[in-house]
Amino acid sequence: MTFEYLKKFVDQPDNKASVIRNWFYSFPQAEIEESERIANIRFPLELRKFYKEIGYGSLKVPNNPPDHYDFSGSNYIYSPKSLADFLVNGPEDYMIDATYELLSPGDLPFFEMYDSSHFLLMKITSDNPNAVWWYDLKIEDSFEKFIWRLYYESPGFYGDIIEKHYGRK
Repeated sequence: MTFEYLKKFVDQPDNKASVIRNWFYSFPQAEIEESERIANIRFPLELRKFYKEIGYGSLKVPNNPPDHYDFSGSNYIYSPKSLADFLVNGPEDYMIDATYELLSPGDLPFFEMYDSSHFLLMKITSDNPNAVWWYDLKIEDSFEKFIWRLYYESPGFYGDIIEKHYGRK
């Protein structure tokens, strides 16, 4: 799988011009390795591939949005530099303390869902570091499939999974 379908949103002059739009910024590839060195980790392979092909940014609009489409989430995929800063210096600029306290060692909060209190994680020391999680609930087995679903199904599909899971308990 490739992220070719998102390349049309990379480094566009009007990135971030609208609250509801897909936007991504590329960056020098050396930033990946430098960020891994600073944080003393290795990013999951599928996330590294995304960084190399697309960069970092936000995916808020599906492939074929319905009329009067509205999505209030941020769906922000952090840059490697931001993740390294978070891992080394803590949550101050990234998440509220109550959310930070819920993280386990090896959790990588790569995806801000709405605000500084809701994140999706990758568990970088697990048997499947490419899986996407909401704490103990697996959202998707593959980061690549997760991104594909955001674009081709719904930018908020993970919310339905979380709601269904916790609604049954």
